[in-house]
Amino acid sequence: MTKRKIVLAFSGGLDTSYALVDFREKGWDVVTANVDTGGLHSGEAEIVSARAEELGAVEHHVVDARAELYDRVVTYAIKANYLRNGAYPSCVGAERLIQAEKVVQVALEVGADAIAHGSTGAGADHVRYDAVIRALAPHLEIITPVRDERLVREEEAEFLRSRGFAVSEKVKKYSINEGLIGTSIGGEETYGSWDYLPEDAWTYTKSIADAPAAGVELHLTFEKGQVVAARVADGDSLVADDAPNFAILSALNVLGGEHGVGRGIHMGSTMVGNLARVGFEAPGMLILIAAHRELEKLVLSNRQQATKATLGNTYGDLLHEAVYFDPIMDDFRAFLDSSQGRVSGTVRVLLHKGNIVLLGSKSPYSLLDAATRQGVVYGHGSSAWTGEEARAFAHMYAMPGTIARIAGQPVE
Repeated sequence: MTKRKIVLAFSGGLDTSYALVDFREKGWDVVTANVDTGGLHSGEAEIVSARAEELGAVEHHVVDARAELYDRVVTYAIKANYLRNGAYPSCVGAERLIQAEKVVQVALEVGADAIAHGSTGAGADHVRYDAVIRALAPHLEIITPVRDERLVREEEAEFLRSRGFAVSEKVKKYSINEGLIGTSIGGEETYGSWDYLPEDAWTYTKSIADAPAAGVELHLTFEKGQVVAARVADGDSLVADDAPNFAILSALNVLGGEHGVGRGIHMGSTMVGNLARVGFEAPGMLILIAAHRELEKLVLSNRQQATKATLGNTYGDLLHEAVYFDPIMDDFRAFLDSSQGRVSGTVRVLLHKGNIVLLGSKSPYSLLDAATRQGVVYGHGSSAWTGEEARAFAHMYAMPGTIARIAGQPVE
């Protein structure tokens, strides 16, 4: 009798390692799919592949999705200046969309009967995975042992050890998910609202105390809202001219982490309704969003910025929650693309002891330069209007408030 085949989204971590062995013992042929969205460094793909083979996978697939993630997710997150609750750049959450899509592709290619992932039922990742799988392959069964059996990490670790498989102590203690957008870190300290992650929980960002005393100045150049060049102040480029589209973000993650930039702990409501807290490291996204927003202040009108802030936040929230296939998302992206027509120029950024300091910006579409050419200079008067006109404007501008105050006073 032919065994049923299941494709498992596999990272090599504790949850997916448990799931692989569990499925194999229940009689499945397990095909593992490791989707690289920026979390695999040199040699790590081979380590994950070896882990899959060790645990009994019949096939292992590695899919490089970094460029697609950057084009379809990162660029629009930057155009939207999206930070969840004003602080969190969505990190790995927004990457689950691309990962789930690629796992579905592998499942269809190998003729799988089911798809599995190692998400728990406590967070939002299981919803993201399920939403994408059901949209793209509704005929495939979704099986999630960690979620369905409500397992805790200590139980999974003991299950693997009892079968002779090694379990890293750090993997047992912390749930770490690294990607191009950033790294999320969950552990005992994040289960409550008071404690902060200890130094050994962070993966690559330096503490402020250990960051270099001297900062580094960067010049980030954007064309129509997309970063196209990153140089240090002395002119050296962070990446080669022929580097892939995501290379600048990757380089900023490394450089920012070296200067203590990008650490944080985010707390907010999840899509399933509970309040959650997670540590994150995302130097590159925080640097690019800060610089992009600064450039927009120079070239976009107040109404454009206000409208973008609202629509961009809504778009980002929906993306974070895996609402990708609703047609409204195409409408949002069309607006974001249109809004970036003049967002071209260069921003000076200083990274210093955990801080992102915006030093200045310039653009051929600068509203400040255009105003100066018309004689409008803030703080020094203006040749574009007379003193009498300025007085009349101030008088009329104050009128609504004056009338409202008088209306609120009782008539004797």
